[in-house]
Amino acid sequence: MNQLKNLYKEVDNLYMGNNWNKYLDSFLFDCRVRRLTVSTINVYAERLRHLARYLDAQKIDIENLTKQDLQGYVLSLLGTVSDETVNGRLRAYKRFFNYLEEEEIWEDKPNPTKGLKKIRCERKVKNIVTPTEYEIALSILNRRSFEGYRNFALLLLAWDGMLRRAEIGGLTTEHVDLKAGLVRVYGKGRKWREVPIGAKTIKVFHHYLNRFRTDITGDKFFCTREGKPLSYRHIYQIFERTGKKCGIKLAPLLIRHSAATHYLRLGGSPAILSRIMGHTSLAVTSVYVHLMPTDLVNSYEQYSPANSLHF
Repeated sequence: MNQLKNLYKEVDNLYMGNNWNKYLDSFLFDCRVRRLTVSTINVYAERLRHLARYLDAQKIDIENLTKQDLQGYVLSLLGTVSDETVNGRLRAYKRFFNYLEEEEIWEDKPNPTKGLKKIRCERKVKNIVTPTEYEIALSILNRRSFEGYRNFALLLLAWDGMLRRAEIGGLTTEHVDLKAGLVRVYGKGRKWREVPIGAKTIKVFHHYLNRFRTDITGDKFFCTREGKPLSYRHIYQIFERTGKKCGIKLAPLLIRHSAATHYLRLGGSPAILSRIMGHTSLAVTSVYVHLMPTDLVNSYEQYSPANSLHF
């Protein structure tokens, strides 16, 4: 809750806006009632802290905040942070002020976020790690040692299951079903889902469990020699250090995105991919679909309506 502590600390020292604490207390109470995760609450806190700083610098009391003031804030951000970051902050502010309005806490004044439009972001083709590059990364790991084989299995699952970092770290031995070829993960939004794994991953997991994991206590599938869970930072470092050894940038989110893109290039179903990745809709999955021009040309060459004509 560091972001939350920092938010309250800064708000207490603000020159303008004596009612910040009242609004924050009510909003954060609602976040807890809705059982939002600590990470989500911290995101809200971090974004509200940015707004509080701006208003204080401009000597704008939160009670007098207008849509025009927020538009000025947005303009001040352009070019300093990404458009996605700007939109992320706007979503948080809309949720904050909409809640205050719905609960009649924000009384006798217009909601400053009403009609405030998000920034139009240009869809960019993101860099991805190719299967060949990932094979190189996997090949440099020492599979004779516990750590080396654990890391090999972890990186393989990240590619095959397209899991988030928290999902990898939270995976337990009881939720790995090698016979069914499924792993059960606790994902975003506090939801369980079953993720299929391929035959090669099943074989690697079987060897990992029988050769390296038998005498280690604890229920976490990926752990230290003492059976302790791997921290999120530790998991990130496994990717980072492996990548540095072979000159390839590796990170959990990058591999999740790369594997999803490769899945679609192989002809995988976007609807099934959406379920595997734990997305709430196909619209969310589309973020991971960044086809290169060559993909479009190759696909169209195969399915072109004109090519089916005989003349």
